[in-house]
Amino acid sequence: MIAESAYIRGRHVDAFEQAWAKTLGVKRCVSCANATDAIYIALRALGLQPGDEVITSAHSWISTSETITQAGGRVVFSDTDAETFTIDPADIERKITPATVGIIPVHLYGQPADMGAIMAIAKKRNLWVIEDCAQTHLASYDG
Repeated sequence: MIAESAYIRGRHVDAFEQAWAKTLGVKRCVSCANATDAIYIALRALGLQPGDEVITSAHSWISTSETITQAGGRVVFSDTDAETFTIDPADIERKITPATVGIIPVHLYGQPADMGAIMAIAKKRNLWVIEDCAQTHLASYDG
């Protein structure tokens, strides 16, 4: 693989992206060096602006909040659910202000956040959602 410079792009990465997309049931997968880069790229693609607030879980690795700041936004921490340790949808509602543009729920320990409630909040408030799934590959939610 080193002789082919296959550690960056190349046929092995292409094959992985295609296989992972098929596994997830999506059209495309774009691999990144890590989840931190993936979240940062998503935030930039969504047009995060200085002063925009993004609500995320207070219980996570620093990368989730770090990327919000790195991309120019303001982190707003939400409390977690006592049973799952994922973000508490009721607290998300309390933290929304006119500056809020998005939510980044963090799925932890193989436990998905309550995405039904989170997506309902996002739809009602016209907010985007980026799911941090770094610790829940192939976990399922609601079947």
